[in-house]
Amino acid sequence: MNPSVFILEDNKLFAQNLVDMIGQYPLKLNCIVTSDLATAMAQLNDSIHYTAFFIDIALDETTENTDGLSFAKYISESSFHRDTPVIFTTSFPHYVYEALNQLHCYAYLLKPFRREDVFFQLDQILKTNCSIRLKTADSIFMKLNTDDIYFIQAFGRNMLFSTKHGEVCSRQYTMKSLNEILPDHFERCHKSFLVNTKYIHSVNPKERTLHIKEINDDIPYGKDFHLE
Repeated sequence: MNPSVFILEDNKLFAQNLVDMIGQYPLKLNCIVTSDLATAMAQLNDSIHYTAFFIDIALDETTENTDGLSFAKYISESSFHRDTPVIFTTSFPHYVYEALNQLHCYAYLLKPFRREDVFFQLDQILKTNCSIRLKTADSIFMKLNTDDIYFIQAFGRNMLFSTKHGEVCSRQYTMKSLNEILPDHFERCHKSFLVNTKYIHSVNPKERTLHIKEINDDIPYGKDFHLE
């Protein structure tokens, strides 16, 4: 599963243009597209870790409509999506003040914008994406700093995160989706393990294990894993 972006845009042509721009981005991103506030609220999924929200402020092309701002306010109050970057797209610059100062949006793009503008915002978000939000097996929403994760182990559908703050279990992700959204210093060293290479202290070729510093633990690695 690739990372996803959520798009709220009522103009079908403009929405498709934005999807096409995102489709040309070097990292593959899924696009969830909605055109009105009610549909957006219904489709918002707490099981999906969105990279960003692209939200059109006025959904019927009039200055009186602020459904996009209402959706952003709802996101800001959501325990799961609260920290996901929001990028407003708008033809009405006088709403920018409210977007920046009241809703603390990540950025805004004045229509019409270019593919380079979209790429720049995605670059900034992905460079600073140092945390992951998840729902634990106890149905608690939390955010983990990726630098606090030593390794992740798969137990069937369960993912066990070994972190500086203890172990966290979640069923939200698969090994494949985690491998795609985590920073480059995470590598799948074994079919059941993702390791943060920053914490590898030593390699035991005879036992095919990696020694993880700080927690004095060993995890297996497969024949295809090669530490740079």
